[in-house]
Amino acid sequence: MTHRLLTRPSFAQLQRVKPHLQRSLPCFINRSFTESATAKRQREQEDFSRFGWKSVTAFVASSALLYGYFSYEKAKMAEVKAAAAQRDQSVGKPVIGGPFSLVDYNGIPVTDMDYRGKFMLLYFGYTFCPDVCPEELEKMARVVENLKALRKDQTIVPIFISCDPKRDSIESIKEYLKDFHPDFIGLTGTHSQIKRAAKAYRLYFSAPPLALDDDDSDYLVDHSIFFYLVDPEGKYISHFGKQETSETVTEKIIDFLKTKGM
Repeated sequence: MTHRLLTRPSFAQLQRVKPHLQRSLPCFINRSFTESATAKRQREQEDFSRFGWKSVTAFVASSALLYGYFSYEKAKMAEVKAAAAQRDQSVGKPVIGGPFSLVDYNGIPVTDMDYRGKFMLLYFGYTFCPDVCPEELEKMARVVENLKALRKDQTIVPIFISCDPKRDSIESIKEYLKDFHPDFIGLTGTHSQIKRAAKAYRLYFSAPPLALDDDDSDYLVDHSIFFYLVDPEGKYISHFGKQETSETVTEKIIDFLKTKGM
């Protein structure tokens, strides 16, 4: 085997190779530069793509959060305004009406909840009343008849609450109301129960000492002359005095029902 020693090329040999290097080196450099530029552009596009999707995702997420926040604030502001409006409406308006627990003219304990779903016309009086109570009960009876004729339904329950539990037994109340209207319901109770119900409706009545004495029965009971309109939820709507006619009361009730779409 023959070994050839590597020797440094001579100047003449380098001169012969030089033209070839001059032709191939620019191509190599140019190709390397092109490949490097292409890779750089690809990396930039990938970086931009990743950055773009991240930006879009972040924008959508932040927009959703902002929308949820402003929706919550809007709803909260609406609640505050509604509460303020309700307070403004109630300023200066006395609270009238409330729960009661009494006994009906069949001896059955009842409360205001037993009459939910119906309008009530409430009147406080007593069976021994010489003139005012019969006049007001007759007026209530005409209102009930007017409403039944106009609406063809059982719109209102007329209720008589006795202010004289000593003399007004459940039997006497039931017999007394037969003279006015078959739909009338009579209620009574203890003196304290009736007093609480009257106080809830801001109705004045004053029973003299004779009314609380077991032996005496000849006396008059002083009381306010109103009957009250109460809605199906048990809320006070209006009251009507002695000066108003059955026609006026009927018109006012019909107007109220129309405003409620009923």
